[in-house]
Amino acid sequence: MKNYARVMNVDLSRYQRVIVLSDIHGDNDGFKATLSKLKFTNHDALVIVGDILEKGHQSLELLNNIMELYKQGNIYMVLGNNDTFFSEWFNDEVTDQDILGYMNSRDTSVLIEMANELNLEYKTIEQIIEFKNRIKEVYINQIEFLDKLPHIIDSNIATFVHAGLKPGNLNNQEIDYCLTAWEFGNKTNKFDKLVVVGHWPTSNYCDGIISIMPYYNKLSNVISIDGGNSMKSWRQINYLIFDKKGNYVVDAYDALPKIRILEKQVESKNPVSLIFPKTKLNVLNEKGDICECYFPATDRTIEINKNTIYTYKNEIYCSDFTTYNLPTEIGDIVSFCKELDNGILIKRNGIVGKYYGKYEFIE
Repeated sequence: MKNYARVMNVDLSRYQRVIVLSDIHGDNDGFKATLSKLKFTNHDALVIVGDILEKGHQSLELLNNIMELYKQGNIYMVLGNNDTFFSEWFNDEVTDQDILGYMNSRDTSVLIEMANELNLEYKTIEQIIEFKNRIKEVYINQIEFLDKLPHIIDSNIATFVHAGLKPGNLNNQEIDYCLTAWEFGNKTNKFDKLVVVGHWPTSNYCDGIISIMPYYNKLSNVISIDGGNSMKSWRQINYLIFDKKGNYVVDAYDALPKIRILEKQVESKNPVSLIFPKTKLNVLNEKGDICECYFPATDRTIEINKNTIYTYKNEIYCSDFTTYNLPTEIGDIVSFCKELDNGILIKRNGIVGKYYGKYEFIE
């Protein structure tokens, strides 16, 4: 039996601006900072394209904050696949044993935050059952809020869905596809009205130079806006700002430390970048700390550091990586993503690359 998506029809023309975010992933501080940067007011509408929960450490705080903002009447949100924990658990789509394994394999989750707030353990199946009964009582408002959210919002300026749509009537869309479609930004089905999605980080569409700004496919009329917040080292919250005529601009917020570049660096040629799940590999040869690996997704053989290789669901992957050296000039201000074995990973205007020179942090 097919489960069809809930569709909400909304006229957004009465607002001065329509601001669209997605995949905030448990980052309440980033969410508040983004709205502050945008000077969000009651004259604006805010559309959230799913996945407010998980990955980050403030899922419950973010959920409560959004529920409070909802009372203003100008907030709209669709469900993301990470927002469906409670309905799936309470409808026996996942088992108590599944939840036990999930909670004890992670250092953060909205479920862990709830358990900590209730001062409950979750190490045994008996404790999980007790926890399940308690959250039905204590967090009934949060659960009902999520349960009532639509999977699709159709408006005068765009259609919003977390992961993807199939061609045809919006009322005949399957929930699973709306929540979990992969690489929807690369599909070729043409939509007459702009479709805005999250779910699949925009960096996943890159295999040369990594860009994490919103990714528009003019062939399908789909724009993907997931900036990898709380997930990637180059994390950011991407957003669109629509005016009353339906025109939009793109921008982003990140809380990464800022550094000043102290040495000029020349851009590298013909870079290779691989982002999960394209990082699935077969190890061909090992030479000390270096492994020669074949990557089926790109039909390439590349040497990588052995310490970046890991196993996930019985398949072998490596950490996201790039060979791109970002061009820099002395005095450039960039975001500091992370340290590497040699050099650092930096970001400027949504473009990610390596830097090997001297730098200083900006207070």
